[in-house]
Amino acid sequence: MPARLAGPRALQGNDLMVQQRLSARLFGLTFVGDAPAEILASASASDSSLPRLVVTANVDHIVTLSENAAFRQAYAGAAARTLDGMPLVWLSRLRGGGRLRGGGRMSRVTGHDLLEAVLDDEQALSDRRIFLLCATRAAGEALTRILATRGLSPDRVAFEVPPYGFDADDAFGRALAGRIRDHGTTLLIMGVGAPKSEIWVHRQGAALGNPVVLAIGEAVNVAAGLVPRAPRMLQVLGLEWLFRVGTDPRRLFHRYFIRSWRFLGLAIGGADFGLPPEIRADRGAARPKSVSQS
Repeated sequence: MPARLAGPRALQGNDLMVQQRLSARLFGLTFVGDAPAEILASASASDSSLPRLVVTANVDHIVTLSENAAFRQAYAGAAARTLDGMPLVWLSRLRGGGRLRGGGRMSRVTGHDLLEAVLDDEQALSDRRIFLLCATRAAGEALTRILATRGLSPDRVAFEVPPYGFDADDAFGRALAGRIRDHGTTLLIMGVGAPKSEIWVHRQGAALGNPVVLAIGEAVNVAAGLVPRAPRMLQVLGLEWLFRVGTDPRRLFHRYFIRSWRFLGLAIGGADFGLPPEIRADRGAARPKSVSQS
C-alpha cells in the first residue's frame, strides 16, 4: 500500500501523523518514519487537551492488538506511531509503502531513538518538565542523574515506581495521574511495558494533563545502564530480538519463539486495527499550532 505524504490541508485528530514527511499504512493504522526529533516536535506542537501518546510498534504489539480492545483504542488515539520491529519495516517496504519522493524508505524508529533524541536536544530539554514511570527505583535514579548532566534542573524531573498491578488499581491510578499533572509534566516517559503503559495513559486521559508521552518500555532500563542493548550489527540485521532472548530467556522465549508466529497470520490475512471515525472523534481534535517544543 503506498505511503501517505503530507499535503497542504489542515489536519485534525489522528490525521496529525500525516503531517510527517514519511508515513505508511499497516493493519489499518498510520505509522511515521521521520527522524525521532521531528516526531517529538510534531507531537509537541499538536493542540490537544489529552496526552499526546507516541507508541513504538513491534511484532508483539501487533499480536496484542489482535487480542486486546483497550490496546487497540490506545493505539488508535495515539499522536504518533513508529515501526520499532524490523519485520514491520520490511512489511511496509514489501507493500510499497513509506517511500519518499527523493528515494528514501520507511525506517525503524525505536524507543531508544526517541529517548536519545530527548537527551541530545539540550536546549529543548532545559524547558521540559519530565515525569518517569520506571520498573525499578535504580532506573529512575539513574535517569534522573543522566538528565541532570544534560542540564535539566532537579526540580523539573520526578519519577515513580508503580506497584505490580497499578494499571488495574483505580484509586492509585487517580492519585498518580494527579501527581503527574501537578508536576506540570510536559514529557511523560513510560518504562513499565506494554500494553499496560498505553492502556493506562489512554484511560487516564485528561487527568494527566496533555504531556507528550513516550511508551518505550525496556529502552528506559537500557538508557539507565541497567540492561545492555544488542550490538549495532544485530540491530541492522533485524536480530536484536535474538540478543534480548539470550539476556532474558525465561521472560522472552515464549514471546519470540511461540507467540510471534501469530504475526504472520495477521499480516497475510490483512488484519485491520483502525477504529471508525466516530470513535476516533471521541479522543478530541489535535490541531497543529505554532508554538515551541514543550
